[in-house]
Amino acid sequence: MLNKLLAVYRSGEGLRMLILLSVMSMAMVAVRHNYWFLKMLSWNLFLAWIPLIVVLFLREGLESRQLPTWIFWPGLAFWLLFLPNSPYIITDLFHVRHVSEETVWFDTMMIFMCALTGLLTGLYSQLQVHRMLHQRMGHVRTWAVMVGCLVLTSFGIYLGRFIRLNSWDLFTDPLDLAQIIGRSLVSPFALKLTLSYTFALVTLYTGFTQFVQRRTHEQLD
Repeated sequence: MLNKLLAVYRSGEGLRMLILLSVMSMAMVAVRHNYWFLKMLSWNLFLAWIPLIVVLFLREGLESRQLPTWIFWPGLAFWLLFLPNSPYIITDLFHVRHVSEETVWFDTMMIFMCALTGLLTGLYSQLQVHRMLHQRMGHVRTWAVMVGCLVLTSFGIYLGRFIRLNSWDLFTDPLDLAQIIGRSLVSPFALKLTLSYTFALVTLYTGFTQFVQRRTHEQLD
């Protein structure tokens, strides 16, 4: 399994780019020399990588037959649970309003770099899932599933930023989580934010897949 994942790294231009972006982002955070930023952004960037790590592990495990085929759908559910963490860093730009004028321009670019890295990592993981689903479901149902995932991702961003929930709350306090989700589903603000992020993420994902298709001559539509 480890050899397969190393092979993915060596052959994956996109994966190498994401690693480089992550290193450069964390370099900016380290130069900033602020413990709060270091703790927040490094943790959020780590969480942003979890969906990609999960889907690469799942893909390579299934292709090498080291994982049973039934693990596919539970694996995708686990991927989806953590997917909101990837675009979530965009909302960290909110913190710029609390920094001093002396560092506001650097802090803005620093958070933007981390947000861009997290967003691209999420898009890349979605592309891997899209490819796996396309083989099993065809292009129409696959696109429907991917859009549905982006709707849930957008709602997850709301839960994370404004309700301050985490992905693992599903395991630690599922009953409380269910009540919070029920109340949020009838909140006008939650619905507006979810729709706004869904529009942005669907647009970005569509553009991302079109770019990849032109680079690789791969058909996903």
